[in-house]
Amino acid sequence: MERDLNCEIIRDLLPLYVDGMVSDVSRKSIESHLGRCTQCREAYHDMAYEMEPEPEESEVVNVKTFLKKTKRMYFLYGLCGLSFIAMLVCMIVDLVLNKGITWSLIVTVSVLFADALVYAFLICRQKKWMKIMTVISIGTFILLCSIQITTCCLIGTGTLWIFRYGLPLLLLWLGIIWIPVLTGSFLNWNIWNCAALFLFLVITGNYATRLITGEFVWNDVFHMRGFTGNALGEIIGALLFIIIGRVKK
Repeated sequence: MERDLNCEIIRDLLPLYVDGMVSDVSRKSIESHLGRCTQCREAYHDMAYEMEPEPEESEVVNVKTFLKKTKRMYFLYGLCGLSFIAMLVCMIVDLVLNKGITWSLIVTVSVLFADALVYAFLICRQKKWMKIMTVISIGTFILLCSIQITTCCLIGTGTLWIFRYGLPLLLLWLGIIWIPVLTGSFLNWNIWNCAALFLFLVITGNYATRLITGEFVWNDVFHMRGFTGNALGEIIGALLFIIIGRVKK
């Protein structure tokens, strides 16, 4: 009878023992009892097995991964379908109104550029931002060329500005964006330091843009009004990002 009573008490204490919530004295008594009582030892093993978190089976993980990929692909298919309808409608309207392909060329290139950007953002995993920047660089160049072709060749208005202004400005600002991205990738800078570097480069970009377009005046570099408009906001933002980067680090 004493043994039955002891077993009953032990089994009441087993949940606390499994969770490690008993005192050292109780733990030693329970372990001593489990060493000589087969029934309580079996009850302990069953209880410990039931309370252990079941590992997620590989089949479940595979199903979840498959569902995520399926949702992503359905989204991309839907986006491509809507984009195709939008481009087709624009071309039809352009043909009806202008008897040819004019502004619809710019719309088509813009839609394809946006689709490629969304695809890179959703699909790419390794070196994601490098690939997104590559899409932005190529897409922006093609879009710029389509605008030049549309305005100069198809519509017959405007001048050949792409070589004088377009490409130099494009290369300038792509370089300003690429430098922080490459710096963050190879030197392991955090996003705040990269943002600060970008703002410092923007100052150079502002003056270089005015130089390329012929609006640069040397007095603006030293004049307070020109400095305020071209550099003061960027300097304050860059210093703020540097401070945040130090705090986060």
